[in-house]
Amino acid sequence: MKFLNSLGAALLAAALGYGGPASALPSGEPQSDSGLVVQVRGCHPEVVRHYVPEYGRTAWHRHRRPDCRPIIVRQPVVRDCHRSVERHYLPQYGARVTHRHVGSSCRVRVYDRYDPYRPRPGTCIQIGPIRYCEY
Repeated sequence: MKFLNSLGAALLAAALGYGGPASALPSGEPQSDSGLVVQVRGCHPEVVRHYVPEYGRTAWHRHRRPDCRPIIVRQPVVRDCHRSVERHYLPQYGARVTHRHVGSSCRVRVYDRYDPYRPRPGTCIQIGPIRYCEY
């Protein structure tokens, strides 16, 4: 048991350590020629919705290459219009949601876990041991 504890501690220390030369470590100050602070890890070419410091609000945007400048775009159109009940990430809810799409506009119908004390559930389905209902 002591061997496993020491092995776990050694692996954790190795995972937290950097292992490269000190010159490759990021300095505390981000550098930019234009005076704007550029966060390299936040530079994404795909359209995503989150807080943009340059605009001071949450917005749908992508980043331009090579300077990583944010470009505001309109909300993307829902392309994943499935009629079966599935659980995956929906940007408008900001989380994984059990849902299906209905109608020609692909409106989202959310399914919640079955609650016997909640009045009049709509359509219900069973996914594994969990029952979901449309309320």
